[in-house]
Formats: sequence, C-alpha cells, structure tokens
Amino acid sequence: MNMFFGPPKDDGSPGDYICKDCGYVYTKGPKAWAGLKDYKCPPCGAPKFRFNKVAKGSAKGTKVAVKKSWF
Repeated sequence: MNMFFGPPKDDGSPGDYICKDCGYVYTKGPKAWAGLKDYKCPPCGAPKFRFNKVAKGSAKGTKVAVKKSWF
C-alpha cells in the first residue's frame, strides 16, 4: 500500500505540527495529536489536514520555513 499512498504522515516520532495557513504551532506531541478528531487551528480555523509535522523544538525559536498557501 505504501506504493500508492506513501508512508504514513505521522510516524509517532517527537515533533510539532505547524499550520500551513497561519503558522500556528501545535506542541502537545504526536499522542495528543492522534487523539484529536475534528481539530481546527485556533487562530485561523484550518482543519487538521492543513498541518505539517516539523522537527521538535520548532516552537522554541528554531526557524522553520513555512510556505503560505491556500491549497
């Protein structure tokens, strides 16, 4: 199935999740993230699929490049 769909988006490793639309960083970890069903970004209301996983520590001042896009 990986041939068609690729690897899973979240492998359970430590990381933060950043909103593609506004740059909000969700820092509570992958276990908390996996338990969220209908999560929306607090500042902009973007759905959960609009977040990208980034390396842990990005919310603590490490620069993370984010492409602003609508789709």
